[in-house]
Amino acid sequence: MEKNMRVLIVNFDDLKRLPPVLNLMDVLLRNNVKVSVITFDKNNIRKKYEGKVNFHILKTDSNKLTGFITRKSKLRNLVNSLMKSHDYLWTTTDRTVRELGSTVYQHKHIMQLMELISDYPLFPKQHIFMAHLGKYAQKAYKVVVPEYNRAHIQSVWWDLPKLPVVLPNKPSSLKLAENDTAKDIIAELKAMKESGKNLVLYQGIIRKERPLTPFAKAVQSLGDDYRFIVMGDNEAAARELESKFPCVYYIPFITPPDHLKVTGLADVGVLTYQIDKNNVNSSEFNPLYCAPNKIYEYAGFSVPMIGNEIPGLRIPFDCYKIGEICDITDYKDIAEKIKTICTNKESYRKKCSDFYEETNLDDIIINKILR
Repeated sequence: MEKNMRVLIVNFDDLKRLPPVLNLMDVLLRNNVKVSVITFDKNNIRKKYEGKVNFHILKTDSNKLTGFITRKSKLRNLVNSLMKSHDYLWTTTDRTVRELGSTVYQHKHIMQLMELISDYPLFPKQHIFMAHLGKYAQKAYKVVVPEYNRAHIQSVWWDLPKLPVVLPNKPSSLKLAENDTAKDIIAELKAMKESGKNLVLYQGIIRKERPLTPFAKAVQSLGDDYRFIVMGDNEAAARELESKFPCVYYIPFITPPDHLKVTGLADVGVLTYQIDKNNVNSSEFNPLYCAPNKIYEYAGFSVPMIGNEIPGLRIPFDCYKIGEICDITDYKDIAEKIKTICTNKESYRKKCSDFYEETNLDDIIINKILR
């Protein structure tokens, strides 16, 4: 790697939504790469990187029409200006590439994709005029995806000259700052564990494509020794679930990486994905070949997992023995699998640790992408 390398990360999204972007920043910094970031950051996550990263914070235009027209020009001008003193332009999402357009051709462009997507609308809420993302990928220095099957699918869709690099959504570190974040919640969860309860945890986005009701019903059927912990930012949906099933304990969104303080207390981690044919911004195959940061977050804390029958979970579960696949239509099957995991917890925990350690983010980013 070149000395004094500088990378400009452009993330046309909010930092709180994309832990993989934080992971990328962490890896670059600890490998002495100079990092600048253009992003939205409503939760002031950048404070953690004060003095280490040069941030340029995007603002949402109150007038959506004029904002849509002018924002691209402002963003492209900013990127071109900053790239005069940077070596690589690293875009983090498909939408970011749409915003930059042909600007990416002028620079050494690393095109990272968080979702499996064939294309993206050029204008919101329509599918006639598309961004033609494939043409940017074909000319990119590297294309980066989070999962092996996605690399091959993306390559076929876009007729790529090289297979995309697989960069799993693994946390850059499990070291957490000593602070009072969620202190009361952590204390309550520890009290549950000390009383002998098994904590079944779901963390992440709460929406219909991530069905939780079957898991809540399963945990409820297991009796007082089990609690279903739900952590995410859709309070209305979570509270509704909580009202139906007394076993449910809801935790509002905790800013990453502090949410991992909860992860480390879990006995079983839940992963659940359902196809949504109405999702206009990603392929219906996206959930089948999921690449969740949750799978690495659970594994990093040696938390065995339970998930539904999809290739993105079946393959790592079978290969590494880190969890159990369940029939999401049968709450009794879910309950039996949860009991199996809790009964054989130590065996699963060792497998989770081995799975986590096998992936080396530093090697992938520094030696396979930035070279």
